[in-house]
Amino acid sequence: MTDILSIEELYQRVRKHPHSDYVLEAVRCFNAQAYRACIIMTCNAVFDTVRHRMNELKAGEVSRAKEVVGAINAAVDSGRTFEGALVTKLRETRVIPAVETDALGEILNKRNNAAHPSNASATAKDAYYVFEKAVTYFLSEQARPLRFAIDILIRDIYSDGFFTDPVIDNVARKVDEEISAFDEADYYLLINDLKKRLVEDKGNEDSKALWFLLGLLESDRPKLHSIIAKEFFAKKGFTPEQDAFLVDMCVVRPPLLSMISGQNRERLDHTFAKFAESLAEVSAERTVRSPTALLSALTSEFEDPGIEGCYPKTVEVALRRFWSHSDLGPLFQTRLKDRLFKHVLEEAEHTDAAAEQDLILYLEREDAALATALSRAQIEKLFVAAMTPHCRKDLREMRDRGFDRIPRLRSVMSTAMSPISGWRRTSPYLIWEGNDLILRDRELAQP
Repeated sequence: MTDILSIEELYQRVRKHPHSDYVLEAVRCFNAQAYRACIIMTCNAVFDTVRHRMNELKAGEVSRAKEVVGAINAAVDSGRTFEGALVTKLRETRVIPAVETDALGEILNKRNNAAHPSNASATAKDAYYVFEKAVTYFLSEQARPLRFAIDILIRDIYSDGFFTDPVIDNVARKVDEEISAFDEADYYLLINDLKKRLVEDKGNEDSKALWFLLGLLESDRPKLHSIIAKEFFAKKGFTPEQDAFLVDMCVVRPPLLSMISGQNRERLDHTFAKFAESLAEVSAERTVRSPTALLSALTSEFEDPGIEGCYPKTVEVALRRFWSHSDLGPLFQTRLKDRLFKHVLEEAEHTDAAAEQDLILYLEREDAALATALSRAQIEKLFVAAMTPHCRKDLREMRDRGFDRIPRLRSVMSTAMSPISGWRRTSPYLIWEGNDLILRDRELAQP
């Protein structure tokens, strides 16, 4: 009696199905203990449903659906039943997961045994098994979507109007709406298809597959993030152009950086360092795919322990090449402040006029960060490097270039500033008197 109730309860889930007449007849056959007929009716409902769905997808220009429909039509044209050809083509194309392909194959085998003379008779257990599989995977409104839904999604992603603008928040909202139709079991196939399209797009920043992937990383789905980490960061095979979208993913979802470990992290560190080395400059508009954004992501993920031990090559190249970029000012509040200060100090010691002007602009812009992050001793050291390294520079000329605009340097220019060891002649120095920068001479004794 329990099996009969279960059959009827299952039917309630599919009673509005387009082929509900087959399903209702299957229930009646089951109740009449005509189990062979129940299996045959259930199988008819399943395969007619799948065939109809394939034709819909073909009409929607889903390429792999065309292959399946072609196999069905070829079987019918040659006078054969189409069910076997359908199962075979679905196995070949792998567009539905193995569990569903296996379920379809088992339903077909049960149908063949029930429809042809055999020594084994169909039982209530056999009929219930087929009916339950049919409702769960193919007939129920609550069943997981066929993986052809992913083909439709990929097609729609590349259509005009799917993404109204590239703002990550808006992309994330759109992606969240679409991904809600899929179960966790669908994620592997979805990520695999997105990965293929990314490779085809050669890492292009305008790749719609990349936009969708970044939207997925913005979602609150740990299982999905784990799959992405495994599929993209634990395997080799990307070209240097394609490596770029790994940067995008880590900037959008910094926890990916800590999910990678061992040799995979070493390889990723090498990849990111090459990416940073390859760029001539980083414009302010590059808010995602840039070594400075990547370095900011690293600092947010690896505050303790320090990121230098996690991605050392990336840190070194990014700081050396792009120390003056506005994205990196906040690094003065992190463990990397001493490393960043080192590069600023090295730049201050250059005698090139263009480098000096760049340094003036940088120090003026980052004055507040320097004030809160550096000690007075470091500020004085920076002042000495920029203004009076062994008196090799003309202080009047340097003052005229604009160093007097930097508030933090003004605060340490005083008569109390310690002389540099080794001066043996009259040495000029600068002090503030009101709003005027005054150049004075003083005799420094030999130490």
